[in-house]
Formats: sequence, structure tokens, C-alpha cells
Amino acid sequence: MSYCVNCGVELHATCSACPLCGTKVLNPAQPVDRESPAPFPGRRGDVGPAQKGDLMILISIILAVTAGVCGLLNLLIFRGTSWSLYVIGGCALLWVFFLPVFLGRISPYVSLLLDGAGIAMYFGIIAWLHPGHGWYLRIAFPLTVLATGLILLFAVCVRQIHASILSRAALVLGEIAVFTVAVELLLDLFFRAALSITWSAIVLTCCVIIDAALITIIRRAGLREEVRRRMHI
Repeated sequence: MSYCVNCGVELHATCSACPLCGTKVLNPAQPVDRESPAPFPGRRGDVGPAQKGDLMILISIILAVTAGVCGLLNLLIFRGTSWSLYVIGGCALLWVFFLPVFLGRISPYVSLLLDGAGIAMYFGIIAWLHPGHGWYLRIAFPLTVLATGLILLFAVCVRQIHASILSRAALVLGEIAVFTVAVELLLDLFFRAALSITWSAIVLTCCVIIDAALITIIRRAGLREEVRRRMHI
């Protein structure tokens, strides 16, 4: 009986090399048996990856069946509310999110726009079921458009401008400040019909301070190189 000197696995008498690590078998006390059949196939077979088209069909069928079954249950049995619209909208939103997996060549900017449109659509379904004094057009839709635009701006910064990590961090903090202020202003207009900045000013102040420090580091070569060395970036 032989054992691999590298990984220690027990070797069959017909093995001339370890089947796990490929180490050559050298055992003078037990020569390799080249006449007996090997206990496993000598030819290695690899299973190819699933085709994107097949994956698209599988996920689409799962989402479509889920949406259809819930719609039928809502229509025929549970008729109290239109709860199935939440599921149908969620399935449609997931399908939109999976589009980059289905279509490998789709532009990331188009994908982000579709994601934003899908989220706006789902909020629209909720607004249709619960109008709530126009909260969709006055809060949800503008914030969805703003968030999509900010994410697109970041994607352009990363893919086209090839900004550094410090520049990306400064951009993200600036976008967080803008989005936070927009949230408070839209909420004020919706509930009080007046503009004021209170709690978002705290987030804005913190982001401005950190952004000022990051911009200073980016513009000063000595500071920039020191931060890169210490943070390994």
C-alpha cells in the first residue's frame, strides 16, 4: 500500500501519480500495477458552465410562475386586497436587476437607468394601491431620479475618468450630502410646504469637513503618497 508523500492520500496500486495533487509515485517496494484496471476513469471530464441563455430562461420562468400563481391566488381565492401586485412588481423588478446577467454586453449605464426605472415602477405600484396625497410624485419619484443620477455620476467617474480611491470617496461623501439635503427638503415641502434644513445640516457639515480633508490630501503629493503607503492603496 502506498501513500502520497505530498498530501498523504492512500494510493491505489495502479496509480503512477497522485490523483489529487499529481505527485509522482515512487515506491520501490510496490511497483505500479499497469495490468489491473484503474478504480477511476483515467480521462478527466469537466462540466462546462451554464449558458447565459439557459440561465435567463430559468430565472424568467421562476419569476413569471411566481407572479402568475400569486396573481391567480389573489384573483380567485384571497380577494380582500390587491396584495399580488406587490409580488408581481417585485418579480418584474428582480427581472430587471438580472438583466446584466442575461445580457452580458449591456452597457452599465443602461443597466443603472433600467434599475432606476424599475424601482420607480415599483414605487408607482405602491402609490397606486396607497395614493397618500401624492407622495409618489412629490417624494418617491424625485428621490429615485436623484439617486439614479448620483449613481450614474459615480459610475462615470469610475469607468471613464478612472478616479483614484480618494477621489471616489470624496465624490461619494458629496453625493450623500446632496441626497440627504434633498430628502429633508422634499419632506418639508410635502408635510409643511416650507423649506428648511435641520438634521440634514449635520450630515452636510460632516461630509464637507471630510471632503475638504480628502481634497487637500489629493492636491498635496506628499500627503497623498503618505496616505497611500499607510492605507496600502
